[in-house]
Amino acid sequence: MGVGIVGRHPLRPGDPASIGEYTLSERLGSGGMGTVFLGHTPQNMPVAIKVIRTDLTDHPEFLGRFRSEVSRVRQVPPYCTAAVIDADLDHDPPYLVVEYVDGPNLSDVVRDHGPLSPHALHAAALGIAGALTGIHGAGVIHRDLKPANVLFAPGGVKVIDFGIARPLEATSQHTRTDQMVGTVSYMAPERFDDGGGPHLDAAADIFAWGAVVTFAGTGRTPFEGESAPATMMRILTKPPTLTGLPDSLRLIVARSLAKDPVERPTARELVDLLLAADPLNGPTSSALTLPASTSTAPVADPPTRARRARIRAYAAMAAAVAVLAGLLGYTVLSGGDSAPPARTQLASSDGPAPAAAAPPPGTEGPSTGPSKSVPPSTSTSRAASPSAPQASANTAGRNLALNTQATASTVEGQAWRASNAVDGNLTTRWSSGFSDPQWLRVDLGGTWQISEVTLHWENAHATEYKVELSTDGTTWKSVFSTGSGQGSDVVVEVAKVPARYVRMYGTKRNTNYGYSLLEITVR
Repeated sequence: MGVGIVGRHPLRPGDPASIGEYTLSERLGSGGMGTVFLGHTPQNMPVAIKVIRTDLTDHPEFLGRFRSEVSRVRQVPPYCTAAVIDADLDHDPPYLVVEYVDGPNLSDVVRDHGPLSPHALHAAALGIAGALTGIHGAGVIHRDLKPANVLFAPGGVKVIDFGIARPLEATSQHTRTDQMVGTVSYMAPERFDDGGGPHLDAAADIFAWGAVVTFAGTGRTPFEGESAPATMMRILTKPPTLTGLPDSLRLIVARSLAKDPVERPTARELVDLLLAADPLNGPTSSALTLPASTSTAPVADPPTRARRARIRAYAAMAAAVAVLAGLLGYTVLSGGDSAPPARTQLASSDGPAPAAAAPPPGTEGPSTGPSKSVPPSTSTSRAASPSAPQASANTAGRNLALNTQATASTVEGQAWRASNAVDGNLTTRWSSGFSDPQWLRVDLGGTWQISEVTLHWENAHATEYKVELSTDGTTWKSVFSTGSGQGSDVVVEVAKVPARYVRMYGTKRNTNYGYSLLEITVR
């Protein structure tokens, strides 16, 4: 969160001269949530004060979410972001006090001075990625990353206006098209899915990062069309145009703009890739590859059923955009405040990811770190596939999960990777990112008759979670669920259910930290 120079204007008749202990001197801007004023503390320090529209206070759901997100945003570290200084959500009207950043935004800089030089661009890309690392680490999603929200402050860039609930989210989980097209050029494909598709997570911010960096380096967005619907179509169906970007950034940006959120790096991985890249000579990793959607690089694994369905859905959305454009036309609105509800990042870790880059320093294997992917499915299979493989009996009663392949929604860091949960060592652990939901999946390498699953929790355990089994990694059968988990060792007895995959799917943590599993054993 934070505010920079949007445009300083005199107070209007009816504007308050003060709010709380802060005096107000000028208007900085207004939007769907309210008006932003330049104010001063009693010590005469300049601050930006966002005063919430009074009509929004009539929506308890919005106020509840707003209060929750302000609490989370205050946990975001201040590096590369503008800090929340104060808030009074019980005031009439509610208001936020945030750091005032005295500097121009990226949009104005490119408009007035042209694209950034390679060195300045690399520094800005790194600063924005670093800011996203802090934002995502606090369990916050920006949702509206764009050049106007990147400010050039003394000492580096600052990312502002992140993580606060938008008004329409109080009443609907869907994104209204007429409220979002103002920033359509920076929206990930999944942002246009208005029903049943993947929820918004941190991967959408990574896509926006790639679009912002492309704009900063070339003066145009990577999917720029002649109109909003044309841009939406290009985002959904076309590869990005990255001509003009330095070699040091082109492949990294291409990965961030993958159609499939699973294929995008995390913010932390972006930082690692940028630090490993030479601003003059390009990435130092010879194995850095484009995602399948932006290059001819082969996909490592066959697409999952969920991914194929998502691709079909994007094609259908593209067709719908074309029909709407033809029948209704399009009005481009600037500064739209609506966005889908936040969902924390879900990602593959420890296992192979399609068209993944070589791991940067500090990460383990393809797609480690708090990365983003959706679980294969949360559906429950009603019937076994007619061609389901025969399940082997575990007559020796051995731990089928030992040293098998484990993947996870996120990892807190390399030291807490998913494979720690299947290494047979109770002194190591898998720890997730600090958000809900999270999952850990084990591939047993073959279909077995499962009779027992044991979870060895560390202190940071799940209070709401379920244990699921699957033969194909796509449809899941729940064999245990609880809303009052106590941690420690949990033994789940199963009546010889055939399965190749075992998954713990957690939806509520017992602490503000992540989930931590010392070990998962399967017999």
